[in-house]
Amino acid sequence: MWGPSIAAMRRLYVAALLRQMNLSPAAQPEAPVEAPADSPVDQPRVIDRLEPALQGRLLSLTGRDHYVDVRTTAGTGSILMRFSDAMAEVAPVEGAQIHRSHWVAWSAIEGVERDGAKISVVVAGQRLPVSRSFRGALAERGLI
Repeated sequence: MWGPSIAAMRRLYVAALLRQMNLSPAAQPEAPVEAPADSPVDQPRVIDRLEPALQGRLLSLTGRDHYVDVRTTAGTGSILMRFSDAMAEVAPVEGAQIHRSHWVAWSAIEGVERDGAKISVVVAGQRLPVSRSFRGALAERGLI
């Protein structure tokens, strides 16, 4: 005689695990988490992906492997997504890509530093490099 299939055993295991964690389908869902009071009503979609404690005004994005570090006024959080997709979700915040791995909000730039031919922008005390191919956006804004 054959026993239950592997798929059937997996379903039983998952159902038992959910019951143990009190997450069974019959369990009531939690109330939605409210965004912090200082977060804007029309905030970027990329901010909505962060946990509520980190949802603040968007400062910068940094691509790191398969993750994007989203820096806000409330802190920095990492989300699993492509850097290009994260940049597509920054509206209505105005900013620009300054490097293959960095995007900054115009309002977050505290200063621009030069070290010979190298240019960096300062965002919340952090220096982010500006690559030559993206310097045009800074020049158009009169920052360099």
